[in-house]
Amino acid sequence: MKKIFGTFLKQKRQEKNLTQKQLAKILFVSESTISKWEKDIAHPDITLLPKLSKVLEVTEHELITASIDEETRQEKVQAKKWKTLSFSWNLFFYISYAITILVCFICNLAVNGSLSWFWIVLSSLLLSFSFTNLPKLIKKHKLIFIPLSMFISLCLLLGVCCIYTNGNWFLIPSLSVLFGLIIIFTPIYISSYKCFSKIKKYNDFISLAIDFIFLNFLLYIINNHCLTNKITTSFWYLNLALPITMGCYLVLNIFLSVRFFKLNKLLKSSIILFLFNLFYIITPFIKVQNPNIQKEIEGLNIFKTDFSNWSSEIQLERNIHCIIFLSVITIAIVLFVFGIIKQIKNKTTKK
Repeated sequence: MKKIFGTFLKQKRQEKNLTQKQLAKILFVSESTISKWEKDIAHPDITLLPKLSKVLEVTEHELITASIDEETRQEKVQAKKWKTLSFSWNLFFYISYAITILVCFICNLAVNGSLSWFWIVLSSLLLSFSFTNLPKLIKKHKLIFIPLSMFISLCLLLGVCCIYTNGNWFLIPSLSVLFGLIIIFTPIYISSYKCFSKIKKYNDFISLAIDFIFLNFLLYIINNHCLTNKITTSFWYLNLALPITMGCYLVLNIFLSVRFFKLNKLLKSSIILFLFNLFYIITPFIKVQNPNIQKEIEGLNIFKTDFSNWSSEIQLERNIHCIIFLSVITIAIVLFVFGIIKQIKNKTTKK
């Protein structure tokens, strides 16, 4: 229950074990003034509130309203706990990093006589630091600088490991990590920053195009690396990788285009399911030189389904995929019918 000011002041004074005379001395007022405040005959001047609230350890708001704001106090307690926890977290990692660096530095020099694997440890700790402590230090543009710092520190670690092992593989894992970041952050950047406001509507298509271009660049680099190091003798990028990625890219663009159709959700869903089933219709006509891949394609050939034969592995796959095809096409037809009915009703209602 909310207390009147005088009662509240008296209660808080007594909790601090202060007499009226002692409180008056601290505030440079007379004892009778304190007595009048507590009897609600008079109230303190506004200039005395900051000092009075400090002495009684309450806020000015609590003093004016003559009540304890438990919610605000709890928030302050939680904020203080979080601040202490955050400080302890940072301190723990700083000390751990410093001890690890010092120990590894001494051990590497003592055992090998020079610094070798120490640089791997150091770059690993930098990568760990970019995940644990650096995000707290970056105040602005975190969405840009945090992923960038993580990528740079990871590339540094990969570079050190590549040098340590006398390898030439640095470019492929670095580009692979960059490709992963592009997939995740490209749509986020386009939707978050004002400079992309004009193309935000086509975020899906633009992001997919960037992913497609970079994926093909990465596959070309991998194929070239395999040829250089004689891991393979075929230029499979043009024969296999590019056709597959191009086909997936076109199909995904078709799926994304459906959302721009002026149709209800049922019709859109049915169209997507029909498009999905095209995969089973087109697949049997794909021919590749790799026998293993060709075998997988044959397993998707629903035109050779035979429900009376489940003995061979390839026939089992065909039958299962045919069941999936029939299930999806059934759902698509049902959605299409209900979608048409809903579309007609909507047009009738508008008229």
